[in-house]
Amino acid sequence: MNNNQKILGITFSCLGAVLMNNSVAHETGMAHEGHVGDSSGHLVSTGSGDCLRTGSWNAALDTEECGGAPAKAKVAEPEPEPAAVAAAAEIPATPKVITKMVSLKSGALFDVNSDTLKPAGKDELSALADQLKGMSEIQQVKIVGHTDSTGAEAYNQTLSQRRAIAVKNHLLDQGIPASTMATLGMGESNPVASNDTREGRAQNRRVEITIQGTEAEAR
Repeated sequence: MNNNQKILGITFSCLGAVLMNNSVAHETGMAHEGHVGDSSGHLVSTGSGDCLRTGSWNAALDTEECGGAPAKAKVAEPEPEPAAVAAAAEIPATPKVITKMVSLKSGALFDVNSDTLKPAGKDELSALADQLKGMSEIQQVKIVGHTDSTGAEAYNQTLSQRRAIAVKNHLLDQGIPASTMATLGMGESNPVASNDTREGRAQNRRVEITIQGTEAEAR
């Protein structure tokens, strides 16, 4: 080593000693490749507060404690919403219970003073049975027979009950469950028109069928 190199080495040694004597340790920052640390590994700063740099220092090595840009916090990505949430929110609609009444003229169903169904009456009841079987559920089918006031009251009562039973039996033959059907004879007690006229008496001779259940869902 020549004299110039010796002098330069002594100069750097002295400069390092001066800097170390005037330096203070950081409380938290730790030393690394670009900055000098003390015996415990903490960063060392000069009297003016600057971190003491090593010979390997470059601007990219500056940490936040030594004037570098603060590290960017990692932002957590939002969790995707489960696709099942939308499906769970869909609540099936409650089936709608319906009640409807069908009134059939006795003249179309039976001959005078008879409880035997005519062919045309059977066809009409068969079409009604098809409608019933098209429902999603049959809760009740109430069959009520009525007469006009011609003849004895007791006879009319019995005749109206027999006709209601005849209608029930035909619907049963068409596949309507017996457990859903009920019959009642009202005789001449509940007229819907005057019995003083031929037209009025024709309206009073009837079979009323009240249906309760739920309709099948439209497709």
